Amino acid sequence: MNTILRAMTLADAEAGYRLTQQLGWAHRREDWQQLIALGEGVVVEAQGDYLGGAIGWRWGPDAATIGLVIVSKQARGRGIGRQVMQAMLEKFSGCNVRLHATDMGQVLYEKLGFQACDRVAQHQTRALAQQPAVIVPDGLTLRPAVEADAAAIDALDYQANGLRRMRLHQQLLAQSVVLQDAQGRLQGFASRRRFGHGWTIGPVIAADVAAAQALVSQLMQDLTQQFVRLDTPDARLGAWLLNLGLAQVDAPFAMVHGTAWRAAPNGPQTFALVSPALG
Repeated sequence: MNTILRAMTLADAEAGYRLTQQLGWAHRREDWQQLIALGEGVVVEAQGDYLGGAIGWRWGPDAATIGLVIVSKQARGRGIGRQVMQAMLEKFSGCNVRLHATDMGQVLYEKLGFQACDRVAQHQTRALAQQPAVIVPDGLTLRPAVEADAAAIDALDYQANGLRRMRLHQQLLAQSVVLQDAQGRLQGFASRRRFGHGWTIGPVIAADVAAAQALVSQLMQDLTQQFVRLDTPDARLGAWLLNLGLAQVDAPFAMVHGTAWRAAPNGPQTFALVSPALG
């Protein structure tokens, strides 16, 4: 069967959604639409059938992430995963490219030059328990984010991740909170968004785990009995989430094609991702 490789468009959201439903992934149609609109992807199809694809996101001149790498069950074993990944790497030539891989996907990505650099623990609950009161670290104030915070949020994100994601932060601003010091300088932020079965919290950027816990706790206050998910590279935050009833259900590999970003030890750190796809 002859296949063609082409650019992904918003019109592919429905076919992509149906494929993730077949594979048991949590993505909604709205999630597909948002992810395609933010990024650029490729599709492999045969006679109009969506066999596989991937989406990538440019976060500045030299950094990108790749996600939603998916191949239909009937098309597996035909090299489609490799084909779409090679096409994405060509798109992002010259960039440090990040992704998160299952144990099965790791083998392919290593063959394409990716190296594992970390693991990220996925924590979730289908019905969040009533949360304890928020404990804000001394000297800091916790408040909702406002439009004037966008530049400072983007700067903190860059220090922690090396990613320039202003257009993403602007979408998340209405569901974000910040920590500021007595001088009014932002010392951390966290966002949440509707995704999959309920809510995903991330990114969470803060100087230490106590600040990260305050940000996450604030965003969970009104989510009692709702589905909540966080993806964290920090074992301390993971242990705290376990105590709150968010079980660890997965731990994919963080992988990079190029040079891994290392945040300054005394600067803001990443305590939760937006998602494994968006970084």
